[in-house]
Amino acid sequence: MEQPTFRVETGQLRPGVPLVRVWGWLDGPAGVGLRLILDRCLDGSPWAVVVELSALSGSRAAAASPLVEIASRAATTDIGLYLVTTGGAVDRVLGDRETGELFDIHHSVESVERTLGGRG
Repeated sequence: MEQPTFRVETGQLRPGVPLVRVWGWLDGPAGVGLRLILDRCLDGSPWAVVVELSALSGSRAAAASPLVEIASRAATTDIGLYLVTTGGAVDRVLGDRETGELFDIHHSVESVERTLGGRG
């Protein structure tokens, strides 16, 4: 069975907070592509980046490595990185004991907005 095409759309959740929406199948090569897009977001020195992953049709564990790299970069530059997921396998891969502290995982964009509050 053919995997759905990986697609990314970028925009702004609010000024200073890029929103990156991801669809399709997130595997190792797609994860590298996503990391490049997120690198460009971080180059702009926002105070936070929101990555909307809830429209993924699936993911492979290999996709976690590029996200860990981006999360590490965001942490060293004091930029908040917020992931929006539907739970399940994505949360299990990204929230394991080794990488879980790198990610602020939410289950809706509204939850991220509440967390961000009036900042920005």
